[in-house]
Amino acid sequence: MQKDNRLIAFVCTGNTCRSPMAEGIFNKKAEEKGLGVRAVSFGMAAVRGMPPSKNAVEVCREIGVDIESHRSRFIYDFQLGEFEKIYCMSREHQMILSQSVGCPPELLEVLDVSDPYGGSIEIYRMCRDIIVTCVDEVLRAYED
Repeated sequence: MQKDNRLIAFVCTGNTCRSPMAEGIFNKKAEEKGLGVRAVSFGMAAVRGMPPSKNAVEVCREIGVDIESHRSRFIYDFQLGEFEKIYCMSREHQMILSQSVGCPPELLEVLDVSDPYGGSIEIYRMCRDIIVTCVDEVLRAYED
């Protein structure tokens, strides 16, 4: 029996590219699999309320994931204790969360996804494909 209120987070810098893509992809796949876990995303240096980048929206649309309505959120928009796990796009995000914010290290995992911000649509596609692979790996932990 699974808990229905499990919550995880994906974190990047501005919450307009990587983490919104990961959130959208994860939630679509988790719903399709009937898993009782949801993802949110936030940025370590986000400006609240920004839309996702056009390229992020486009490359997610290509795989049937709609992130157009996403609006950026800042780390302090959440109580970090509500998350079962926080997936960081880089070691820097992990370091800030553990050392500056006091997040327990066992709560954090690094996915190691480079920032596509300002890159071409091809760069965003490569980033999306890496995120899909990471999300599939994360999902396996919730299927067991």
